[in-house]
Amino acid sequence: MNAKHLATLEFPKVLARLAAYASFSAGEERIRALTPATDLREVRWRLETTSEARTLLDTKPGTTLGGARDVRPMAQAAQRGAVLLPPELLDVRDTLIAARNLHRTLTRLKGQFPHLAGLAAGIQPCPEIVDAIDRCLDERGNIRDDASPELARIRREARIAHDRIQDKLQSIIQSPRNAEVLQEPIITRREGRYVIPLKTDFKGRLRGVVHDMSASGATIFIEPLSVVELNNTWRELQLEEQQEVNRILAQLAARIAERAAEIEQTVEALAELDLVFAKARYADAIRGTAPELVPLREHGTSGNQHPGST
Repeated sequence: MNAKHLATLEFPKVLARLAAYASFSAGEERIRALTPATDLREVRWRLETTSEARTLLDTKPGTTLGGARDVRPMAQAAQRGAVLLPPELLDVRDTLIAARNLHRTLTRLKGQFPHLAGLAAGIQPCPEIVDAIDRCLDERGNIRDDASPELARIRREARIAHDRIQDKLQSIIQSPRNAEVLQEPIITRREGRYVIPLKTDFKGRLRGVVHDMSASGATIFIEPLSVVELNNTWRELQLEEQQEVNRILAQLAARIAERAAEIEQTVEALAELDLVFAKARYADAIRGTAPELVPLREHGTSGNQHPGST
């Protein structure tokens, strides 16, 4: 059947309606690429699979692909050596968890839903990747302190250095002898370093490094000499932390690269299941009924051929 005939039958409009029931982009992509089947066995398989899905969703409405994303581009990027960002890693994890849950459900119900279980057989849950991401990232995508012993050490030392800076600057701004030279008794940051606001007229009263000036010119932001070394230490630890975080992210991406083929296979299996579930939900929405199919008889083989059998 060519595209002109399909357009006449408004098949693209049907697919557009069906796509609205997809749970994620890979399933929608599969739906929009759908074409009518002409092989009787294939048509029957599709109808039976849709019927299974309708029964499953009716008896177990909590069965979903919740959390699934099309993470194939991320797996491919990891194969090329790219470092994946935390939100991307969480998408990979959530997709694998959704796949694992669906795989468990359909495998357990294989006797009742053999076609769906057959589709779920293509899922590769990759539990070691889920565990690795969970061990290194929290739910917001922040790298956990215990993602590596080195990161734990760096962050511990950085907190100590930060507290020392704060203590030192607090003693400076709270000292009565500095009250008249300060624009405000506050601690702020300029160029990634902690500074205090000093009245320009008293610039020479407190020795330090000037990092900025207010628009009016009445205030300069100075880093007292007594905290320069502390700030240096803190900044160095921040750079070390970022390097270690990058190393951890690269390590996670490398794990995903190793299982890229399985992850892509899992997304494709989820997309096929999403297509089936979408057809089931659409069938329910329009109160559809599965037709009864019979083989096409050769013309003239029976003089009493029923018109509906062709």
